[in-house]
Amino acid sequence: MELIGLPAELLVSIIANLDVRDILRCREVCVFFKDLIDDDVHAQYKIELALAGMEDGPPSALTPSDRLAILRERQEAWKTLTWKARTEYDMRRGGVWELYGGVLAQADGDSTLVCAQLPSVIRGIEEKVWTIEDVGVKIRDFGMDPAQDLLVAIEHHTEGSEMFSRVHLRSLATGKIHPDAPKTGMLVHQLRPERYSYTIQTSEDFLGLLIQGPEEAACELLIWNWKSGALRIHLCGEFMPSFSFLTSRYILLTTYPDEDPDEEGNFPHTITSRILVLDLDAAPDAPAKLSELDYLCAFHYPMLSNNFTTLAMSLRSDPGPHWRPSPSLKVPFHISRTDRLFVNTIWLTDGHAHIALLSLIPASTFLSALSSLAPGETRRDFEWSEWGPRGSRFVVAPSRHTPVWVCYVYGMTFAMVLRAGSQQVIMTLDFNQLDIQRTLCSEGEAQTTENARLVTETTEFRRAGVFREPVHTSLPYWLRKTRPLGGEGSEGEGHFEAVMISEDSLIMVSSQHHIRKYRVLTF
Repeated sequence: MELIGLPAELLVSIIANLDVRDILRCREVCVFFKDLIDDDVHAQYKIELALAGMEDGPPSALTPSDRLAILRERQEAWKTLTWKARTEYDMRRGGVWELYGGVLAQADGDSTLVCAQLPSVIRGIEEKVWTIEDVGVKIRDFGMDPAQDLLVAIEHHTEGSEMFSRVHLRSLATGKIHPDAPKTGMLVHQLRPERYSYTIQTSEDFLGLLIQGPEEAACELLIWNWKSGALRIHLCGEFMPSFSFLTSRYILLTTYPDEDPDEEGNFPHTITSRILVLDLDAAPDAPAKLSELDYLCAFHYPMLSNNFTTLAMSLRSDPGPHWRPSPSLKVPFHISRTDRLFVNTIWLTDGHAHIALLSLIPASTFLSALSSLAPGETRRDFEWSEWGPRGSRFVVAPSRHTPVWVCYVYGMTFAMVLRAGSQQVIMTLDFNQLDIQRTLCSEGEAQTTENARLVTETTEFRRAGVFREPVHTSLPYWLRKTRPLGGEGSEGEGHFEAVMISEDSLIMVSSQHHIRKYRVLTF
């Protein structure tokens, strides 16, 4: 019996269980299959989810037709940067804050947290504001994962002449000890009595903590299974300023050389800045030095000219790998758990001027390189020419790029603010490659509008004297921008210094003494 002789209902059921790429291949077989797929809402929803970089949400009263309509509304709103509503939150004076998984949390005083679930008009998320009046400790810093109802609060604790970092594992909803945490409700690490800064990240059962002292040479990276309390890796090293989870197994760690100028003020480079990949499954049991670590592989950046040296690096990506929102939100769909963009800010100096470069890299670039490793292979070096020109983009950071308001990437999209005369615009760089490929295949050349352009051409980093050789990158992306944001008076909509991004929001940040607000543009 020929396949097309089967009942249409059976064929549709079979097609609905195929991978999206296979569905698209079936669509090319003949007119019959094309019409069958184009007329089926389930198939269309599955295709458009994948092209949008989304995954289906939990079961609800919404039909596939409802979800498809909501998805199309969401895509149109973000492609035109047309928000549906505005919300404002006062900036608290606790000194620390976090934006993750659609929740904005701020310390208010030493031990109080004020949290806000950011709303979404399109995806049907209601705003919710709650306060944890007393976490029970003086909060030095904190992180969170709303999907796991997890609050990670760091306290500095002194016993005699010894100082410890206590990592408290609490419920984000109540502030009480998290039910999945170890019995003590905390993890403990001994510190030297100095001032420290923290970077906190989660990935499913893993909690990563990067501790940096007053000197950049004093860095420690610790990764625990926060549910069991088991320490999976303890790494000590110099000049490893940031890390990020690539997957729950693989860790990305930035590192750059410590270089002093010679008598003529030049920097005699012998090694480039790198992104290392660490394998948690192969991590040593005892504390290890970075210089002695048997890392999996390293991604090298181009060699700088002798005039420039690296001051700092900061690697960012949100949300963590395999992250999905809490089922209680009942969203129709959510961002893909695998499609993520990493933004590595590289600060350089020639001793006088400072410059910040943005290196934008999709997770697929790293994962593709990892798949080429032989079983058991370690310390593999990927030179810039092997991964950078086609697998990333270099962009000069805008003058207002900040090391403070760092939640500027979500999923495959990076957001930044640029000045346009007396006004400002928000720009997004969207690296969703499936959507870009569809555009190029269907249109040949994407239509450019006043507020959107598909960037496919190879670009050269043109700042003279930064690199030894010309540096080209070509990974395509959509460049979109809002209308100019201005306004009369000191609190007009154009008065903000940074922009952050979440799944349903663009957040304009104003931290000046007379305008301390988060202005949320809600989609």
